[in-house]
Amino acid sequence: MRFTLISLLRLVALSRSDLLLPFSLSNDLINYTAQLEQPSSNGSICNVAQLNYCQYLFNQNFGLNSSVSYDQGSDIFSTIQDHLNSNVTQLNRVCKARTSFYHCLGQSYYSCMNLHTRLETTDPSNGFDYIRTFRGLEWTCGGGFREVMNQWDCIVNLPTTNAYQSCINFFNQSVSTNNFCPSIQQTGECLNDVYRDACGYVEVSLIIGYSNLISFQAGHYGCESFRYTFHKACPGIQCPVGNSKLVA
Repeated sequence: MRFTLISLLRLVALSRSDLLLPFSLSNDLINYTAQLEQPSSNGSICNVAQLNYCQYLFNQNFGLNSSVSYDQGSDIFSTIQDHLNSNVTQLNRVCKARTSFYHCLGQSYYSCMNLHTRLETTDPSNGFDYIRTFRGLEWTCGGGFREVMNQWDCIVNLPTTNAYQSCINFFNQSVSTNNFCPSIQQTGECLNDVYRDACGYVEVSLIIGYSNLISFQAGHYGCESFRYTFHKACPGIQCPVGNSKLVA
């Protein structure tokens, strides 16, 4: 099945494409995000020895040096990004490795994938990149997997477009500690529209209901790709389905 891309994709820049969304936060906002994620109790503790072991096994899939650990999140992020952007075969490979990593950590997974916990032992940039790598994979390899497989060429290239950059520029210019979650909400809505408009239309004749469903899935995918990084800090935000808005 072939998908028609709107004209903005003809203007794709020569820069690399990125399946894990390429945006960044200042250290102040990373620290603020971590505060919002602070565990309410000590009932769930990350076993660091287990995390190191599971990270070691994960690294073996991608040629990462055995000394690369969770406190080198930026190296892990860029390595996984390169593999994801190659082709759907590599996407499947990354997702299989992520599933094994999840099962290796078991009940410790979500306590280890907490930004507040990670910043206790690493700097903000590496901590944030580490967490957003695995949260991005939670979505891409989970609820978003079918959509990215169906529309690979469109979805993987969208972060190189002016439309995507406009959403991220809005986020960078508007986000602060005073409006953190609302800015994430608005940016998710913006990305929903960009992905829906670029990837949601089908060339073949289909019944209206099914055609609309594809359109809505593409938008939902783009919004969730952004929201998943922050869903622990802003748990009330939901991505839109169809023409509805995010609900905080």
